[in-house]
Amino acid sequence: MARKMAKKTAPKSRRLEVFNSALVPLAAGLPASIAANVGVTLARHAYLDWVLGQVMYSLMEISIKQGRVIMKLPRPSHYIAAVEDLFEFHGLDTEFDFEALARRLETSERTRNLLTRSVYMRDSSSKQVVIHLARSPWDPGPGGETQPETQRVDRRFLASRRKEVDDAIRGAEKLQSVTNKLLRKMHELRRKRPGYNRRKSPR
Repeated sequence: MARKMAKKTAPKSRRLEVFNSALVPLAAGLPASIAANVGVTLARHAYLDWVLGQVMYSLMEISIKQGRVIMKLPRPSHYIAAVEDLFEFHGLDTEFDFEALARRLETSERTRNLLTRSVYMRDSSSKQVVIHLARSPWDPGPGGETQPETQRVDRRFLASRRKEVDDAIRGAEKLQSVTNKLLRKMHELRRKRPGYNRRKSPR
């Protein structure tokens, strides 16, 4: 009797999650409103990558064309570590919160992976067009294990994903502004004090 009672009162969190059999892969295009929202978020993430590239190339004092030859966009934690090392190399002093930006970049990257690697599905049991995201059948990468098995793609969901990317962009733009300001100051010192220019060959 005790065993039966224990079985009935088992916490719901221990029950296996059952995939909704009414969900079927969406072979056709996404509804226009959802496609537009997803597209804008992904375009914003592409802009984020551009800003991060500008910061890195400025610190390395190379052009974008040179950077494309020798660099690949690193993981957020590796990117922030590299930027911090370059700040130290140039002797740039700042109180910028690198850890906070790293967290925002990690979240933004998970958002991009979520939108590009998940399976868009429709609820065949609903008379209305209801779209869900299902976890990818492949390894989703770091952070992917936290993604729910399925989640409904509605306005609230799309707005949250857009905010995650926009938060990362604001942090990256702030880093770009701080970096440019400090580099201009450094270049001015190089111009006025030749001995400060560590790149100049000794005579």
